[in-house]
Formats: sequence, structure tokens, C-alpha cells
Amino acid sequence: MTLSTSHWVDVRDKPAFLRRLMRELAGDARLSLEGDLRDCAFDSDQVATREEQGLLKRNTLSPRLDFVILHLAPSDVESIFSKVSAVGLSRAIIHVQIERGGVLELGAYDNFHSKCVVTGPGVSITLLSDLKVKNTIRGFSDAGPESSVT
Repeated sequence: MTLSTSHWVDVRDKPAFLRRLMRELAGDARLSLEGDLRDCAFDSDQVATREEQGLLKRNTLSPRLDFVILHLAPSDVESIFSKVSAVGLSRAIIHVQIERGGVLELGAYDNFHSKCVVTGPGVSITLLSDLKVKNTIRGFSDAGPESSVT
């Protein structure tokens, strides 16, 4: 398993950003969500575990928040996304991670805070540039959170 940060991303439209990355990364991937998930009734075949596993770890130790890891199959993206959207990325869900093939490809922490969203090597500059053109993100940088964002 690899922890390899490629870009820091300043997200403008959280739902559009997450949906696009879920679509792009679906396949041999898992999505973790942490927050108040009591209103998220995921299908049992979508749930991999409710415990930390591999790269997908809890990011808030106290208070202990709900945590789930879901299989991110292409056929499940819209179903999962609709449940996530219903509870809200600004209120209920605090941390989102996507792992694909043993690599952390998305880490969106602290409600997608501008200095707390990172992508991995599987998220291309072409994809990020497209998201910027569509005003889904304000910009991105490969240097770190203290750098100016492109």
C-alpha cells in the first residue's frame, strides 16, 4: 500500500468534485466515510466493513464518529452518491477517502477544507484541469498546502 500525495486541491463544489472522482476511480476501489452516517442506509453488498482497514483509517478519534468502508463499483456510484448527498458533505460527512489498488487516491478531510484535500497519482492533471475549467475546483498544487494554488 502506498501513501503518495500528488496534488493539494481547493474544492469549490464538493458534491460535483466527489461524484466525478467516484466515477473516475470506481472499479478496484473502496470509499471510506466518517461522520454522522445514521441516515445513510447503504446496501449490504456495498459495505466492506465498518472498521478501519489498510489505508482507510479514522481521522477523528474523539468524539468517535460513524465510519464505513464501501466497495466502489462503477454500478454503485450513483446509489452511494445519492445517499451521501442526502445527508450532506458540509454537515454529516466530515472525512472522505478513496483507495484504489492499494493507493490512497483521495483524502478529503475536515469537510473538504481548502488545505485538507489531497489526491493521489491516479488523479491526473488533465482531470484536475477539467475540474478547474468547470469551476468545480478553484485550483490545485503539487507543492503542498502552504503553496499557492494553480
